[in-house]
Amino acid sequence: MSPDRLDIALLFPRISAPSGGVEVTLKVIEHAGAANVRYTAFLTKDNILSAEVTRRLEGLVRDGHLEIRSLANGGTAPPQGSYDAMVVTSEFWMPALRKAIRAGLRAPLYVKVHQLPYLGTLDVLKAVGIDEPTPVDLARFPIVASRILRAPVPFFAFQLAACGLSVRALGRRPDARVMAVTPVTSRNLRAFGYRGPLFVPPVHVGIEADRLGASAPESGPTEYDGVYVGRFHPHKGFLDLPFVAAHLKRRLGRDVRIAVCGSPQFPRHQEIFDRLVRSLGVRDNLVMLGWLSQEDLYETMRRSRALLYPSYVDAFSITVLESLCLGVPILAYGIDALRMIWSSRSGVFLSRVGDPAALADVYARLEGEGRFQEARHTMRSQIADLLKEYTWERAVRFERDFYEGQTVGG
Repeated sequence: MSPDRLDIALLFPRISAPSGGVEVTLKVIEHAGAANVRYTAFLTKDNILSAEVTRRLEGLVRDGHLEIRSLANGGTAPPQGSYDAMVVTSEFWMPALRKAIRAGLRAPLYVKVHQLPYLGTLDVLKAVGIDEPTPVDLARFPIVASRILRAPVPFFAFQLAACGLSVRALGRRPDARVMAVTPVTSRNLRAFGYRGPLFVPPVHVGIEADRLGASAPESGPTEYDGVYVGRFHPHKGFLDLPFVAAHLKRRLGRDVRIAVCGSPQFPRHQEIFDRLVRSLGVRDNLVMLGWLSQEDLYETMRRSRALLYPSYVDAFSITVLESLCLGVPILAYGIDALRMIWSSRSGVFLSRVGDPAALADVYARLEGEGRFQEARHTMRSQIADLLKEYTWERAVRFERDFYEGQTVGG
């Protein structure tokens, strides 16, 4: 173990599909050399169930950014080695830590919390006017979430209880240092009663300017009235999208074309979406493009008048950062991530959480006043600063600060 290099043991939760948190972890590993950090991932046979994530991990190994070792489920000690930190990459920390302890892996414990376990955030409560949830308000969460996110109340009651148990258990571990990746995450942890110190990095993600490539902002034809980018999941407002399209048609008095980009997760959500599309008569207004390569996605975003982002659950939103760097205006619900991190940026327009009609009203007003083109013009002046602020090199240096015990309040 070099005195300058930090050797970090990584523990992953069970991963069945790519997510924003997983993408951040993979990028941190890729760029860790900028902070002289070396990662070794300890995996069990049932850790990574996503072929895409497995492929990305294998690529990191081939490129020399990562070493992978097996962590036996039965309690066999891992290969000998000394590590400066044992880092659980997710808020689902307990199962991964138990397996590591059973296998004999020992190092100081660090936990990275991207969102509240099971719940994500508490932003769904904003749909009923609750901005600063009290314990009484938390008890209302299952009912509100059931209505908006379309799953049974007992399901959300279980998630609420599981979240509370996980957060309290983390608070009872004085040996654990905890990173809340954004102020949004910190705020939600505090709402659940977490009182321990939190490391909140000024930057935890980056964007690669060269990947923007030909999609750099420029004047050109607009193919879509809007673009949706996200998982096909209620958390991301996927089931609100048909209502947004229907309200836009009425407000604008014309047909609209909205590009829908992303990947399905659960057949049940797709079935609900399809029923809504049929009942609202917006089948021809939603262009289902599905998963796109990053190059094609950026080009589609650039050819859209605005990003339509009716998300209920975000701690940051890389999609919003990408849209800002492409010079594409954002229309979104006013969840904490948008209000606390992005609302001061040019080109970000917010509406009431959980109200597709209000989102359509904002869009219609901007179009009627001719402000979309004006927004694209003013957004260009901030792109250079965004690309300078949000780099993976900065992100991994703050990551190292976390491992070295430095304090950034939260």
